[in-house]
Amino acid sequence: MDELHQRVVDRIRKLADERGIPITHLPERARVGRWHFFGVMAGTSSPTLSWLARIAEALEVDVEALVSAAPSPGKER
Repeated sequence: MDELHQRVVDRIRKLADERGIPITHLPERARVGRWHFFGVMAGTSSPTLSWLARIAEALEVDVEALVSAAPSPGKER
C-alpha cells in the first residue's frame, strides 16, 4: 500500500471512530460495496474518486479531508 493509500485508510478509520460509526457499517452508510470497501481498507483494491466522494459524504467531510497531507481544520462540513 503506498503512502497516499495508507493515509486515506488511516483517515477513514479515524473519522469513523470520531463520529462513532463502526467501520463495518460504513459501506452501507456510504452506499459502496462491502467487498470493495474492505479491499480498499486492506490495500488490495484502489479507491476511485467517486468511491472517495461517497465515503467523505458518509463521514460528513470533504474529499480533501481524506487525502490531504495534513489534516485541514475547518474543512469538515
